[in-house]
Amino acid sequence: MNKKIKSFFCVIVMAFPLLLLSGCWDSYEPDRMVYVHGVGVDYKDGYYTVYLQLINLGMLAKQESGGGTEETKVEVGKASGKTVDEAIFNLYRSSQRRIFWGHLAIIIFTEEALRAQGLSHAVDLFDRYRETRYRMWMYATKEPLDKLLTAVPVMELSTALSRLSDPYATYDQRSLFKPVDLRELLIFLNEPPHEAVIPLVGIDEKDWRTNSGKRNTIQWKGAAVVTANSFKQRLSPKETAGLKWINKDLNREDLRVKKGKHKDTSVLIYDLNVHIKPIVRKEDIRFEVQVKAKASLRELSHSVNLREISQEAEKIMAREIENTFKTGLKANADLLRLSETLYRKNVQAWKKVQQQGSIPLTEQSLQTVNVHVKIVEGEKQRKEPTLN
Repeated sequence: MNKKIKSFFCVIVMAFPLLLLSGCWDSYEPDRMVYVHGVGVDYKDGYYTVYLQLINLGMLAKQESGGGTEETKVEVGKASGKTVDEAIFNLYRSSQRRIFWGHLAIIIFTEEALRAQGLSHAVDLFDRYRETRYRMWMYATKEPLDKLLTAVPVMELSTALSRLSDPYATYDQRSLFKPVDLRELLIFLNEPPHEAVIPLVGIDEKDWRTNSGKRNTIQWKGAAVVTANSFKQRLSPKETAGLKWINKDLNREDLRVKKGKHKDTSVLIYDLNVHIKPIVRKEDIRFEVQVKAKASLRELSHSVNLREISQEAEKIMAREIENTFKTGLKANADLLRLSETLYRKNVQAWKKVQQQGSIPLTEQSLQTVNVHVKIVEGEKQRKEPTLN
């Protein structure tokens, strides 16, 4: 009898922990959900239109494992509402499965949405939601969102490997314009001058083709100056050229001498050291920009003098920085973020002159731009053409 009682209690003791488990009755199987990868926000006639781009994680797994050549499919849904949140809930009505937001990687705003405070509404919504993260890349566009969100990367790669969702794949090879994620956007908008410059993207139909015809690809087409509640200006690549030369995170960028006796000579700029110094004389505030860079010779058609090439590169970089600063003045934008520099280095001087977070700027505010380029790879045979 004692053995039976002992056995009974042993069974109870072993089974009791199982009774405490809640089980998985309210969970969702990963393969039974759909995953949002990109969001587009548009605005027209008082309504926001939200586009959701879905990602096929199964296709990404096949490509990473080296199996399967099936064409990657992109699906985009859209719905409208008085607010961004209402538009999303209207889209839920036609969704076939539960939508998971944890893989959201890109948010694209049209210029109309930016003018209608779509940026602040969307950022507030996604920043609050528990599934989303700060590693969401922010973009602006003037082109149809459905075309952008249905563009498939070359070689039928997954949309998770597109130029929009994986911008550093191309940025590390050519640092044209630094990508901006949600965390950086919040920093820019919450600190002087309370504005941000985000990439402007569009569709390119000329550069790439397949055996079956043209290939629509994503291309960087400039930048957009935005505040939390408005769209200030669209800038061309030429107008923003100076920004890359003050970008401390620049990895590598080509600089080509197009005029003079060193025409068609190309150098690769890298390893930037940027220092912006405010000069305060009471309420007269000016700035000195100092840039040091390393370079290597990339292409030349004739024998060159390395020092002359360095000087030409210095002139081009300084001129582009000055032109970008002047472009900002015309757009009433502080593209070089001089207000932030003064705020961090001399907050008392900033407080005396600031107006709604920004300091007044004129053409004289940028006192000097000094650029020094050192060609560290170019001696011996490197300063002569490979074939004469």
